Amino acid sequence: MKKKTKAAILASVASVLLVGVALLKKLRRRRRELPRAPYVNHAVEREEYINSVLHGSERHCVNQLRMKPIAFHHLCHILTEGEHIRPTVHMSVTEQVFIFLHIIGHNVRFRVMGSRIYRSTETIHRYFKIVLRGVLKLYRALIRLRSEDTPPEIRNSRRFYPYFKDCVGAIDGTHVRASVPPEIQGRFRGRKDGTTQNVLAAISFDLKFTYVLAGWEGSAHDSRVLNDAFARPGGFSIPNGKFYLGDAGYGNKNGILSPYRSVRYHLKEFSDRPPENAQELFNLRHSSLRTTIERGFGVVKKLMSKGKEKVGGSKQFRWLPPMHEMMLKILTEEAGKGNKPSNTFRAGSFALVAKEITAHFGVECHPVFVENRMRTLRSMWSTIQELRRKSGFGWDENLKMITCDAKTYQEEVMAHRKHAEYLNKKIEFYDELAIVVGKDTATGGFAKSGVDIENEPDNGDNGDSAEFVADNVEECVVEKGKNANESSTTGSGISKSRKRGRAASTVDDSVLTDLSDQLKEIAGALKEINRGPVDYTTLYNEVMAMMAEGYSEDMLATAFDHLCENEKTARGFLAKNARLRKLWLDGYFFSQI
Repeated sequence: MKKKTKAAILASVASVLLVGVALLKKLRRRRRELPRAPYVNHAVEREEYINSVLHGSERHCVNQLRMKPIAFHHLCHILTEGEHIRPTVHMSVTEQVFIFLHIIGHNVRFRVMGSRIYRSTETIHRYFKIVLRGVLKLYRALIRLRSEDTPPEIRNSRRFYPYFKDCVGAIDGTHVRASVPPEIQGRFRGRKDGTTQNVLAAISFDLKFTYVLAGWEGSAHDSRVLNDAFARPGGFSIPNGKFYLGDAGYGNKNGILSPYRSVRYHLKEFSDRPPENAQELFNLRHSSLRTTIERGFGVVKKLMSKGKEKVGGSKQFRWLPPMHEMMLKILTEEAGKGNKPSNTFRAGSFALVAKEITAHFGVECHPVFVENRMRTLRSMWSTIQELRRKSGFGWDENLKMITCDAKTYQEEVMAHRKHAEYLNKKIEFYDELAIVVGKDTATGGFAKSGVDIENEPDNGDNGDSAEFVADNVEECVVEKGKNANESSTTGSGISKSRKRGRAASTVDDSVLTDLSDQLKEIAGALKEINRGPVDYTTLYNEVMAMMAEGYSEDMLATAFDHLCENEKTARGFLAKNARLRKLWLDGYFFSQI
């Protein structure tokens, strides 16, 4: 019996083993049948790709590296000869420079570049920094004044010689996109869209850069950047007896020659009317020479943006009035939804506008087109606000129109021809413009109807009601009593003096008593402000609170230092409301230019 049981067990084990062997053979056959990824020789593939760019067509090399093959090899030779870059066991100088130029030429991420040439992200990052440091070491050899002699562009021109014989170039600032952490983005938001850095550059008349200072926040004024360039050790220096041409923002100083203020300057302003006096003639020739710096910036930015022209070139897209209207309406709604947290919209808002325009008009609209259009709208809004502040111009709130008489209109149009489209004409979509590109957005927080006033609880007079009465006491807008309905139906044709007289006649003794008490409270508050030393902690907090109005931290710090040195001015600043503080800051910063 035992022998039979043992034999059965052995037979079972044998059968299990046979089944297992059969399954293993079947699995092995399946593995052999599965397709395997082809073997790739990374070194060979990498070399073939680099050679296809460097030894292919010249156009292909320029498209990929932004320079011709001969220039590429010359750059490698300069970097190697100066021992700024050295070949390593794992990577040649040619490959290092190739990686660097491809990344900066197309704004390619390290991870993308690594997968393209079979390198790790860490390797790409490490060698990119090595080449970057090497290129920066070429600064002193390449970016410098070649000669102090009179440039041939001036010496060979009767228009400029001998008047500008000691001029060696032009200076200006330009804004370049900057990606910065959220906590400091406020400093980098200036008059341009988004976060930018203010780059100061000096250029000779043969389009050679002689000085570059990059890294200043976009909110910094050009004159401040220039002063820093002069103050830096080994910074911007101008040969004795020589000078650079600068715009009016720099002002006249040793080595910087600026044009006459309040005189026609830009070339387009002389297109239909030649210079009429010596100052205009000087400004015309000054502008003709200084356009060199604009051409230099144009060449650099064209190289930076080349390859993106199919997407970012606004010349291929034309904005029609219905598109303009749709854009403003959508962005107005986006601002109401909270998608305009500061002076700029979120990227999703621009993408939404582009999507809607593409769907409704059957054209290919990209978010970058909307960003470019925003720059135009900001320029329009700035011009409108400038005209409204000018003397001799009025504003019709009902028609949304800037008004002026015939003489003022003629003088303004002669000086600025394009301003004619904003004068004595209704400004379409003014309210939408105010929300989309204006810094101060109306929220309706102070609006009240008669029903709202009646339903308000009577909690007695407080500081807010006293301030409201004090602000409106000259207009006698506070009316109470049985004749209030009559005054509310007064026609717009009745003069303000008649309204004041009628309102004064209807105010009863109780209102006058309340008004007197409120004015006493205001006077007492003003006395408290002028009594005792200035609380500089409170002053600092109040000044820095104006960052919400678009001022940078550095600008407000300068204003705070000025207020600390002038106690009376500081007391006056604390006594002002937000609107008057903004006016004071604008006047102070303008005086510092």
